[in-house]
Amino acid sequence: MIYSLTADITHTSSKSEIKQFAEEHGCNLLKFKALENSNHLVTFSSNNLDYIQELTDQLQLSHSRIVSL
Repeated sequence: MIYSLTADITHTSSKSEIKQFAEEHGCNLLKFKALENSNHLVTFSSNNLDYIQELTDQLQLSHSRIVSL
């Protein structure tokens, strides 16, 4: 099963920094959208629920935002 999480990330973080953050937590950066004058809209994915939950915890978001695909 694949799990995903969509979140907004501060606009001061680069795409490469966000990708590295995802990889450090065993996840992939599935989608990245830089919004003008706003935070980045990103989607992370993982086939391991524990990994995506850890990433969610690091972002201080609720596990209820994790979706299974």
